[in-house]
Order: sequence, then structure tokens, then C-alpha cells
Amino acid sequence: MSIAAQVVILFLVVLVGVLCRRLGYFTDETIRGVTQLVVNVTLPVLTVYNMQRPFDVRVLMNFLLTLLISLAAILAAIGGASLLFRHRPHDKRAVLLNMAGFSNCGFMGYPIILAINPDWMIYAVAYNVAYLLVSWTVGVSLFQGRQNVSLKRVLLNPNVIAAFLGFAVFCLNITLPDILSQTMSLIGGLTTPLSMLLIGTRISGIRLSELRDKDYHITAALRLIVLPLILYVLLLPLHLDPAVWSTLYLLTAMPCGTLSAMQAELYGGDARFAARAIAYSTLLSLVTVPLVSMLLYPRPQQTAPIRKDGRCLPYT
Repeated sequence: MSIAAQVVILFLVVLVGVLCRRLGYFTDETIRGVTQLVVNVTLPVLTVYNMQRPFDVRVLMNFLLTLLISLAAILAAIGGASLLFRHRPHDKRAVLLNMAGFSNCGFMGYPIILAINPDWMIYAVAYNVAYLLVSWTVGVSLFQGRQNVSLKRVLLNPNVIAAFLGFAVFCLNITLPDILSQTMSLIGGLTTPLSMLLIGTRISGIRLSELRDKDYHITAALRLIVLPLILYVLLLPLHLDPAVWSTLYLLTAMPCGTLSAMQAELYGGDARFAARAIAYSTLLSLVTVPLVSMLLYPRPQQTAPIRKDGRCLPYT
């Protein structure tokens, strides 16, 4: 099955989420509860579970390289957007810069990476750590300056804690007991269907009449098309490992990150604009993500070897 087809299957689940929202199966309270479940439980468990793999120095170096490139790419995107949106009002400009810099790499990116190749998850974790680190420092400072920056908040984030635990599991070559590993597999496995359903609930209420502001379209184009293509061109000459290259490219092509809306609400940004921009870019991503996935690193499709516990092993 092609990568684009795998992405389309995920987006069919998104459409089920749209239908469930319109039928009233997902109330606002239900959406909040399930979102907390995914962010604080299933995503962190999925992270640790998928970092169980034989230690490999090459993979370790690729992990660190992914982290560094992710940090550079996010900061460069914010810097470029600061020039593009320099004449916007402060509360809106802060949201626009966050939208440009931060993609939905966890909620939407993880399921897509898993659908394509679970072995790439370790690099998706590196990207997400970079995202959280910059978001709760530089991202917050865009709204109200440095006084609200909290490194403690970064370090206590469940997904950052899970990344450190998973990194330790990988570096120390720890094999978790089967009963624990299978439990984590079940819990982590909830992430993909729940995330896709929740994305459907977010885009179900979007109205085109609310999107007359040209900045909605500029932000979506920047996030979904311009930035991924710039990264594509810049990374090609570097001859990176295909897994690293593909992960960076795919996660950069995700729609606007949902954390930006919460931060806008907390720190005095234009929260309404943020919520609509996220919903709009997510809606458009149903078309753009399958298309940009066709430009993935030209590597023959392989079937990864499977361990006894059902997990994929790295390609050799």
C-alpha cells in the first residue's frame, strides 16, 4: 500500500469524527476529556513503547541530528514569519508566528508516522521534544515577553518525561516485561483512532464565512505548502538517513499545532483567530498531506522485520 493511501485511510477516520460530532456523540465536555486522555496518557505511553528497540549508535546520532535540525527549522520558520507579519497587531502577530513555527507533530503527526513506518517514531519523538522546548520558551515569549517563560513547564510535560524515559530505555537497551509491554501497546494503540476522531470534531463546525481574513489563507499556505517545500529543498543535498529526512519533512507538513490556541488563551493572544486557523489548516491538510507525502524520499517499500512481541525492528 502506498504512503498516500495510508494517509487517506487515516483521514477517513477523521471524517467519521466529523459525523460523530454532528450526530452529537462528541459533546464539548467529551472532546475535552478525550483530548486530555490522548495528550497526557496514550501519547506518552506510545512514545515509551515505540522507543523499545536494540541500541544502535547510528540511530542515536540520527536522533540527536533530528533534534538539532528540528530546533533550527522551527526557529527559522518563526524568524521568517516575523518579517512577513511584522505589521500585524501584537496579539494577532504572536499567534501568526506560533502558527508558522509549530505544526501538529504529536496529535496528527504521530499517527501518520506510525501508519507509514513505526520505526520512524524515535525521530518523531525528537521533533516533538524540539517543538515543546521552543513552544514553552520562545513561543510563550512572543505573547508576553520572557516573564512567562517556564523551563519547568517544559520538563514536567508528560510527553517530554516520556521522551526522556523512552530515550533511557533505548540507550540502556532495556526490554520491558511482556505483560507491561503488551499493556502499553494496547494503551498507546488508542492514540491513532482517538486523535483522528478528535481532529474530525475540530473541523466539523468550521464555516467558510468566518474565514474572510486573508491571514487564515496565508498561514495555511505557509504551514502546509511553503515551509515543507523549503525544508524539502534544503534537506535533499544533505543526504540524510531516509528515516530522518522523511520524518522531518512529514512533521513539518502537518497543520498548525493545537498548543498555540491554548497559549493564546492563557497569555492574551487572539484566541479566536488561533482556533479558526488551526481548524482551517487541519481541514486543508486532508488534501495537502496525502499530496506532499508523494514527495517522500524515493526508497523502495519494504516490510520491516517483526519481533515476537509484534513490534517492528529497524531496517538493516
